[in-house]
Amino acid sequence: MILLSDFTANFDESARAPVQKHETVSGWSVGLILFGICLTLPSLYTGAITAQNLGFIGTAQAVGLASLVLAMMSVPAAIVGAETRLSSYLIIEFVFGGKGSKFVNALFGLTLLGWFAVTAGFFGETLSIAFKEFFNVSPPTWLLTFISSALIIITTIFGFKAIDRLALFAVPLLILFLIYVSNLSLGEVGFADILAFDGEDPDYFSTAVSTMIGSLIVGVVLMPDLSRYARSIKDCIIASVLGNGIGTSFSMLVGVIPAIVTGLLDPMAYMIALGLVISAFIILVFATWTTNSINLYSTTLAVAIIKTKTPEWKLAIICGIAGTALAMIGITEYFIGFLEWLGVIVPPVAGIYLTDYFILKQKNYSMTLRENLPDYDHAALFAWIVATSLSAGAFVADFSFSMIPSFDALIITVPIYLLCRKFWPSQYPRNEKVT
Repeated sequence: MILLSDFTANFDESARAPVQKHETVSGWSVGLILFGICLTLPSLYTGAITAQNLGFIGTAQAVGLASLVLAMMSVPAAIVGAETRLSSYLIIEFVFGGKGSKFVNALFGLTLLGWFAVTAGFFGETLSIAFKEFFNVSPPTWLLTFISSALIIITTIFGFKAIDRLALFAVPLLILFLIYVSNLSLGEVGFADILAFDGEDPDYFSTAVSTMIGSLIVGVVLMPDLSRYARSIKDCIIASVLGNGIGTSFSMLVGVIPAIVTGLLDPMAYMIALGLVISAFIILVFATWTTNSINLYSTTLAVAIIKTKTPEWKLAIICGIAGTALAMIGITEYFIGFLEWLGVIVPPVAGIYLTDYFILKQKNYSMTLRENLPDYDHAALFAWIVATSLSAGAFVADFSFSMIPSFDALIITVPIYLLCRKFWPSQYPRNEKVT
């Protein structure tokens, strides 16, 4: 039991308490983790398919706009996390009430568990391809999914610091590999030819921007999970620009050149076509490992707020096993449609807690107030339901005033919440900020 105690003692137990000053890191460290989250195969694929439709220049414009919007949206969310030192799930508890927050946190937990399962399943399938390429053997995909997920669970048990160290090693390596892939693909094609490549559908621009933002909006809403470790507002800005700004741009654009040169959309396919089987394998492993550690880490934070008496390291194992089981039985194929809907449901949560913090100045997040919070904050819950319903209706009707459904959902929540607050004044005002 000594070894188990030593092992679990490393788990980050700050989901239910503020991060301490000595635990904080620079904005570069937080931004590097966010950068790593962006470096996924879906991001590379998104960039490639956008280039197929818009060409290189059109893709660069779409990526630039999406990255700018994501960075701007993440800064205020990051500041809330850095100033309160709380996870997004505790922030939600203060805003939605002790019991009301459980509905919101359950939604986030389910969302992130689903992403963990989807990524784990995809990881297992790709590992199976790699084993066949390297060793000419085909282990069961479920076995590879199980083993790889177990390693990711172990990383997550060690908490933020372990993920931080993993990102510090993995992200620079990924950047170098991806730059090498793009450079190699230019061996027989001039850059002028890349710039001259025309896409098939110039009307795809708004869809491209919406897709790019929608794929990362959940991470923006949950920005406090990482930014609570940032030392200052300046570090929040650095993390947002480096992670959600530059990270998004790099991950979407770095795969465009090899995709155009080879005519292949799938990252694994065009890397193999370029003779980079080993490089492709390394990129996949580290990108997926970092991203899925974050998915499981955030899932654990959400569940920890609901299951307050269960140690967080146990919750990480339980959630990891549940997500792995979903991946092994193939349920991830049916889960993606549901996750896409969450891109419309999640942003109103950020709209409410940002409005509460910056407009209504409800900035007192002292843990001494937590036991006196109301069970349900009717204004926050009603605003969430109304804003989500309107956003979902607009999504079904294919209507968007900004061409970005997730951004629409965030913006319309602000006046709705302010109006609801007029009908239901706060039962426990938190206007005074604790210093």
